[in-house]
Amino acid sequence: MPRAVDASVLERAVGRFRERHRASHPRAARGPEHVLRPCDTAALGGVEPDAAHPRQPVRGIHWYNGADRRSRVPVPGTSSCRSALTGVEARIVVALGDRFPMIGAHKVLAAYGCLVPRIVSGGFDPTQQRAVWPSTGNYCRGGVAISRIMGCRGVAVLPRG
Repeated sequence: MPRAVDASVLERAVGRFRERHRASHPRAARGPEHVLRPCDTAALGGVEPDAAHPRQPVRGIHWYNGADRRSRVPVPGTSSCRSALTGVEARIVVALGDRFPMIGAHKVLAAYGCLVPRIVSGGFDPTQQRAVWPSTGNYCRGGVAISRIMGCRGVAVLPRG
């Protein structure tokens, strides 16, 4: 197992998650099948898809949400574009990003992928640091959503205007 960047930071992060009953799901890097287990999704019960609930990553940090944003589906939602619309013979398939938690956009995946490795490696201290999410729109929204779900402080930084 790799050494933590800073063992005391990692210890504080673990303490924060225990105190707030948060789960960071480091298994997510291996794919949704390692994170999404029937007992996990069932445990969410009546939790709203847009709630900043500590177990929300179990439901939402993947492409396998159903149209109701609560259930899990075996194949991610897609839509096909007809050649009459695109002008090309090739079938174009568009993945649907509106099934993700809190912001209805896939940018929560990118934000999760940036924050979690730093937390589990002891490189980010959720008790003393703030996650800064710069972007022109959905990425910073995803970052703030992930920060809330993970019990971290986050701030969105947008360009002027």
